[in-house]
Amino acid sequence: MHLSDAQREKLCEMTNFAFREIRQLAETGRLEQAFDLAAAFHNLLDDMWADDFNLADFREKFLAGYQTKYPEPISRNYVALVDQILKMGNQDFPAN
Repeated sequence: MHLSDAQREKLCEMTNFAFREIRQLAETGRLEQAFDLAAAFHNLLDDMWADDFNLADFREKFLAGYQTKYPEPISRNYVALVDQILKMGNQDFPAN
């Protein structure tokens, strides 16, 4: 799936949310959750530029397990954020 610039921008915003949440989690002593969130996001900024990157696969492989382990309202719902980004589609590649 080729991502649009708008989709990549939203993924960068989501990663920014994650970085701020990691810092907050560490400050409050929830180190395991901070580690798990960092593990979920650690490759996204590189991977999203690859031709074979699949955002739905990223959601399932990296975010779904985190979200199950740490459901809302404790953490931001990153699965729902990715779902919104997927719904944006890619105007540059309408065959997605």
